[in-house]
Amino acid sequence: MLTVPTELRASPIHGIGCFLLAPVKKNDLVWRFDARIDRAYSQFEIESLPEMVRTLVKTYGIFHEASGLWMLCGDNARHFNHADAPTTLSLGIGFADDIAARDLAAGEELTSDYKTICDVTKATGKL
Repeated sequence: MLTVPTELRASPIHGIGCFLLAPVKKNDLVWRFDARIDRAYSQFEIESLPEMVRTLVKTYGIFHEASGLWMLCGDNARHFNHADAPTTLSLGIGFADDIAARDLAAGEELTSDYKTICDVTKATGKL
């Protein structure tokens, strides 16, 4: 669940992006898994879903290999785009806190390094 105010808009990186509505200080919490809004899916649950929903989870979700779970953000956070020098740092894969990598201004796009947040991306090297 995002802990900062955001909005979605067209991204110069890819499609839709998640943009800050207020400044954030370096190391401030930006996102934290919260089961009240974010959802974890087992592989069994994913296989039981309609194809369109499976595609949604695998497109916007993050796979956490140790638990065997896919995590899908229930808010604007699922629109963080990839950046090699991201605006957020994840303290782990899938269920860990994300913090601001530096002082961020209102209007900046929130990004993650997909290679550090998703076991599927780490394993395949594909973004």
